[in-house]
Amino acid sequence: MKNLLKKFFSWRSLPRELSYEDSRAVLEKHNQKARRELASRKDAPPEVLYHLSEDEMLDVRIAVAANPSTPIQASEILADDPEEQVRMELARRISRLVPGADETLQDDLLERVVALVEKLAADKLPRVRAIVAEEIKATSSVPARIVKKLAYDAEITVAAPVLEYSPLLSDADLMELIAESAVDGAAEAIARRAEVGEDLVETIARSMDVPAVTALLVNSNVQIREDTLDLLISKAIDIEALHEPLAARPNLSMRAIRRIASFVARSLLEDLLSREGLDPETQKQLRDRVMERVEGEDGGEKLDATLASVRKAFEAGKLDNPSVTKLADAGEKECLGMALSLLVGEPVKKISEIMDARSPEAITAVCWKAGLSMRTALATQKALHIKHTDLLLPKDGFEYPLDAPKMNLQLDFFGIRPKK
Repeated sequence: MKNLLKKFFSWRSLPRELSYEDSRAVLEKHNQKARRELASRKDAPPEVLYHLSEDEMLDVRIAVAANPSTPIQASEILADDPEEQVRMELARRISRLVPGADETLQDDLLERVVALVEKLAADKLPRVRAIVAEEIKATSSVPARIVKKLAYDAEITVAAPVLEYSPLLSDADLMELIAESAVDGAAEAIARRAEVGEDLVETIARSMDVPAVTALLVNSNVQIREDTLDLLISKAIDIEALHEPLAARPNLSMRAIRRIASFVARSLLEDLLSREGLDPETQKQLRDRVMERVEGEDGGEKLDATLASVRKAFEAGKLDNPSVTKLADAGEKECLGMALSLLVGEPVKKISEIMDARSPEAITAVCWKAGLSMRTALATQKALHIKHTDLLLPKDGFEYPLDAPKMNLQLDFFGIRPKK
């Protein structure tokens, strides 16, 4: 054995063909580098990986958690590991076993895997739960109770994947969730589903959750009944954020096009006018509307009044998270720009440059300097129509995901003084 250990510790790495004796030698000599390598080897003996699941070194336990050869007994130990990185790696690996597990795993092992997934889905750390949700979002090989628990999670980063993709959530489940959930973004995730029944569409429409309705309108898979569309058009008159998705909605009736044309901006009128299949009456009405906008409408007076109210709120110390979020949800970009300009003490032109750049990191940094919450920063990003996949999301549901030096670097890039 001494000769074996001496031979082993002259190696720079483990041999390509790993024997049981090699593995035992690593455990007995406690070489840190060797244990790290052994923990990641797929050919490591199960009992060795079980032993390493309680290793004092964090990176060894992380490697064991990620190793597909790690036995279920070791995985059950790692589920209680105090370090979040270990549980995150475990959640990623174990959750990937679930799709098709009923065909590949024996009943007793399947039960233990499902129990472990359920435990990780209830982990105290949102990032662990979010990994489980992402990995099982589209499978039906998991008990519905796990998916429903994730769907009702207080963190949208956890709930969103299953709300958008899970086949285990019925329209009735989703309508109930919209009625009961207070989590921002839940209805929006549901509106992006590939299949959304007519009653569910109406429920989302009547909620008048602006991001959710926007997602509904741009979802090409969704069929919207004429009466539901009429409701949306009526309520969208004073909500600028809905004008563009309404005008871009395919297969609009002539009646719907004429109603939308009565309140949208000239650029959207021109988009409507470029549609194929317009009847002569609708074409004439659209051209008349375009000329009215060119000659000048009363929109300028309305905008001026709103801008004045923003300045008044700032002077009264009432330009806060709710008021800025309201401007963002309503799509009032000019007013939103002025609000951020007043709060950070920088010219509107600089803020407008950042908004036009549509950089999620930069606009988040501006909101941070303005003293606003990360949730308000998220609403601001959505108002700029930044792609959902590019949005900078809150850390643990509430906190800014970037640290102060990174925020100030973003501000400096656009010539804005850093936050002290």
